[in-house]
Amino acid sequence: MKCHLVYTVPPCTLVNRLNRRVLNFLNNMDIPVRLVSNRQPSGTDLKSWPIQSPFENTKNLYAALSEKLPTLLYHLTERVHCEFESDDIFLGHPYFPHVTGRSGVTEIAFNEKIHPKKMALISPLHCDTSIETAHINRDYLDDVDKLMPSADILFAIMGQYWWDRWDQSEYAHWKPKMVRLDMAINVDNYPIVKKRFNKPGKRGYLFIGSSWDPRKGSDYFARLMSELKDAPCGWIGSGPDIPGVPKISGVCDLTPRFMVQIADTFDFFVSPARADPNPTTILECMSWGFPVFCTPQSGYYETEYRRNIYLDDLERSVEVLREFQYIDEDTLENMAESARYVVETDYTWHKFCGVVMKGLSL
Repeated sequence: MKCHLVYTVPPCTLVNRLNRRVLNFLNNMDIPVRLVSNRQPSGTDLKSWPIQSPFENTKNLYAALSEKLPTLLYHLTERVHCEFESDDIFLGHPYFPHVTGRSGVTEIAFNEKIHPKKMALISPLHCDTSIETAHINRDYLDDVDKLMPSADILFAIMGQYWWDRWDQSEYAHWKPKMVRLDMAINVDNYPIVKKRFNKPGKRGYLFIGSSWDPRKGSDYFARLMSELKDAPCGWIGSGPDIPGVPKISGVCDLTPRFMVQIADTFDFFVSPARADPNPTTILECMSWGFPVFCTPQSGYYETEYRRNIYLDDLERSVEVLREFQYIDEDTLENMAESARYVVETDYTWHKFCGVVMKGLSL
């Protein structure tokens, strides 16, 4: 009995990067090849992996599964056949980001003649099909829909907001097989860097995300900032300039040392997403000590430690952000402390993997 885990594997070394390019070329030529890496990496191998999603997802799931039974690891774009036995378990991420007509290990596995005793899917999901992105879109959801009849369970990485709306979606028939998963982080990698707040009226707003990706809502962030002109603002990420918002950095390692510098100028993290299942940037910023303001479409509802802004109400959103521009520092500190505690207790890899283990009956 063994488990087959399909997720993502980082090309950590130069050799692995070259191997991945060869692999991608062969995949594009529809030539089945094996991943040029160890199917059963050791703990030492995993330590060199980047500490951001989705590599953390793979690393923690692989470690948890490996404690229960021998586990083989596959990269989701590989075009290889799993050698199943009838008592095996398969946990697979569909091909991602979506490319029409492309398939990988998961899609091939669902068409094998010999099926393992349990076929499970795992993926970040939202049900807004009006937004066209390279990741989650109607075509991607339709491809997952084709796999669902053969799936025993779907671990859906999504916030409560999207779960509550799934019954009204075109894919409501998935719900009986779905188990909701909250994203997780290891707070040890995200120490508190925000230890003091700037003077009222001079508190800065930070956005992290790609301006290429319409899900992330960079255009709405620009609209918000145009109404809050006296306060500093900035963003970190890839893509074209965001009007009126200075770019701090392109995609980079958000190390504690780097974030300490960011915390000098910026006081609030803003997630203006239009459709983001469960972004880890929110959890990371909660852990670093930044009060977070996000749309419900970011997957997270409002609580006493996290406030919502609204895509359909610019004026109300500006009022919320302006209120905290002038709120007393004790309130901000209490908000940050509560948010950090919630991440430490509710958004852990132990909990994330525990939900998966229970769903797989392990």
